[in-house]
Amino acid sequence: MPGRDFSLLSLDGGGVRGLSSLYILQSIMNAIDPDNPPKPCDYFDVIGGTSTGGLIAIMLGRLDMSVDECIKAYTELSATVFHKKHRIPFGIKGNLKERYDSKVLEQAIKQIVRNRNLDENTLLKDPQGTKVFVCCTSGETQQTSLLRSWHTSRGDPDLYRTVRIWEAARATSAASSFFDAISIGDPQQRFLDGGTGANNPVQHVWDEAADLLTSDESLSENVGCLISLGTGQPGYKPFEDTILGIEKTLLSIATETEASADKFHRAQSRLFEEKLCFRFNVPRGLGDIGLAETEQIATIKSMTAGYLRSRAVQGVLQSCVQRLQQRDDPKASRSDSDRSTLSGLSLPKRSEDSYSDSDSSSVSSRLSSRMRSAQLPHQALAAETAQTRVE
Repeated sequence: MPGRDFSLLSLDGGGVRGLSSLYILQSIMNAIDPDNPPKPCDYFDVIGGTSTGGLIAIMLGRLDMSVDECIKAYTELSATVFHKKHRIPFGIKGNLKERYDSKVLEQAIKQIVRNRNLDENTLLKDPQGTKVFVCCTSGETQQTSLLRSWHTSRGDPDLYRTVRIWEAARATSAASSFFDAISIGDPQQRFLDGGTGANNPVQHVWDEAADLLTSDESLSENVGCLISLGTGQPGYKPFEDTILGIEKTLLSIATETEASADKFHRAQSRLFEEKLCFRFNVPRGLGDIGLAETEQIATIKSMTAGYLRSRAVQGVLQSCVQRLQQRDDPKASRSDSDRSTLSGLSLPKRSEDSYSDSDSSSVSSRLSSRMRSAQLPHQALAAETAQTRVE
């Protein structure tokens, strides 16, 4: 018998288009409680992301931001950071130079940490909080590495004990040709962003949650809700110079992102059919917006709103909200005596009450009302996939 309800959140990379995933998450949180939208850290047990998605994962899960706070912070960070540093993208030796100032990014992230009333050098580790991780690429092995907020036997104990919040955010954001790589830890290890190998980190989110269970337990029998949020199709505009394999690298990221989504959907098809797993991703239009085109934020917001208004997406959003509401309580309101602990992860008990028709109607009404009242131009985007994957 299933015994726990893991709620899991996966966040794709995508530069400024990461705001699209936040607008989708904002709709979900608003539908749960339009008067007082809950924080994602009160509903999700594991949050993982890559690049922009990694930075968002840290803000939502480690810094306990609301979605509205995260949107504001990320919008301000983007405006500060994305100023061209080099007109010519190659150094004297022909090596690719970063286009944007890594020091500006570092200071912007530190400011976000300070704004949460924390010391800028606060560590990423937080074993009692929501489990948060970011995907990076090891500069030595070129393999995907995870920086986690909790200890695991599969992780690097030195990094767990020493990596700071801002360092993890910088590491996952160090996109090739955009920002310098970063060296962290003792001994020093060099990291780039994880976009070339794990731009869609959903399988890593699944594996990390499964690792929290005991050997005789299956995550597929213990998952209450998994949400994977995309950022639209990756664009090509930031890379005007397509020499030295840059265009090939970007195409590889786009291909890997969709291949990861397809592979996970096939592997967990039963859970998608049972409305336990959900994938949201604006299917068309965002691909023309470059990773650093902050002047297109209004377009990202408008196109995401149009996607959310489509009838197919509203139906899936309703199912998603119902799944999240089936938790006994948000984690923030549960006392220790009311919580069940499994392998160091605090989880709510699976609700024994079925979701009533009146509850369903209430959620549907709130969601529809929210969509109708959105102050954005209507752009109907048809869902290309049925059930709980809408792209």
